[in-house]
Amino acid sequence: MKKTFLIPTKIQSGINYIINSDIDLIYLKEKQKAKLSKTLITLWYFIYQKQRDDDTTHTLSGYTNISSLQFDSFKFQYNKKRLKYRQLLQLLEEAGMISINDKFSTGAFSKAYRVNTSFISNDLTEVELDFDKIYRKLNNKEYWIKKYPKHIKNIKESYDVTIDLGAYINWLNSNKGIELKPVITNGVLSKRYLTEERIFDYIQDALKVNFSNLWFKVSDEGRFYNSLTNLSYTTLSFLSLKGKSVVELDVVNCQPLLLSLIVTHEGYKKDVQDGVFYEKMADMYGVTRNEFKMLSYRYIFFNNNTLKSGRVYNALESIYPGLIKEINEIRNEMNISRELQKIESSILVDKIGQLDYKMMLRHDAVFVYEEDYKIVCDILKKEFSKKGLKVTIKN
Repeated sequence: MKKTFLIPTKIQSGINYIINSDIDLIYLKEKQKAKLSKTLITLWYFIYQKQRDDDTTHTLSGYTNISSLQFDSFKFQYNKKRLKYRQLLQLLEEAGMISINDKFSTGAFSKAYRVNTSFISNDLTEVELDFDKIYRKLNNKEYWIKKYPKHIKNIKESYDVTIDLGAYINWLNSNKGIELKPVITNGVLSKRYLTEERIFDYIQDALKVNFSNLWFKVSDEGRFYNSLTNLSYTTLSFLSLKGKSVVELDVVNCQPLLLSLIVTHEGYKKDVQDGVFYEKMADMYGVTRNEFKMLSYRYIFFNNNTLKSGRVYNALESIYPGLIKEINEIRNEMNISRELQKIESSILVDKIGQLDYKMMLRHDAVFVYEEDYKIVCDILKKEFSKKGLKVTIKN
């Protein structure tokens, strides 16, 4: 299956250079050179995708183990000669586009590979490549529906989502260098910026959505995970559903709000229902709202370990005296993070997600057509009110 991919122009020009300078290849006909170029680009792209999907590396700085069997389909036939995958890999290595390291191999039939990120830039070229060679074992809509029959509506609507790639790429290029939402690495807040490598990464995720290359998972707590929930928040303004733009209903302070069903602290309950919890805590902690939100996920809402000290502990104790003690006591009786996810899923997935309106779910956010916004918003508020909660919705 052929599909049009966006690849860094440096990759194409570098591959063409190595083809035209290799003594064994310079005599190829132009059509043969073009075919070899696409084969090498596809191979590079395959390694890139393997590396970015590798849970053990997380970034493009680490090596990724790939078995020789996964390379078997990569070959090039010309003038009664054949270049096998080892020779193709050697060409990419000679061009400086990949590194190969035997020391990181996990067995006799695998080696470790890493792409050279200096070739990744936001100067992109459209190239038609073999989709099936890059993305192996693609599960289709019917497979996912059979696996999760209770989520037929959510799965079908996920396949209706597309991203305005042209507008998104223009936005990414215009905003290169901006600060993104932070992440927590080894318990420490890390700032992130919109680099060329990250821009290319985001474009690949958007392409996967437009190619309908989706995955799904439903957790034991009922949370609905998929390719769309993993998209960068920077893509959200460029989403459409069946080609029609959507607007977002975002439950403000959702996890803190749900926690108020479990704890008894009145001051805390008031602030989370007013939607000001993160702001107050961020001011006390001396960080931005997004930074504290990440810290709260790490230490309060998605963690069941007792919190006994530290800046988060001190900030909570200062604004909401006695709250952290109550949370620690409850943690001895239940897994708070799982309980919060169960409550969230019972509202967002089981109730809102089954409404007879087109939508896309993203945990505590719902994307709907503008004309459906008010009615879905009212229903969402009613569902929270059934649990005794006043909810703030942001769009």
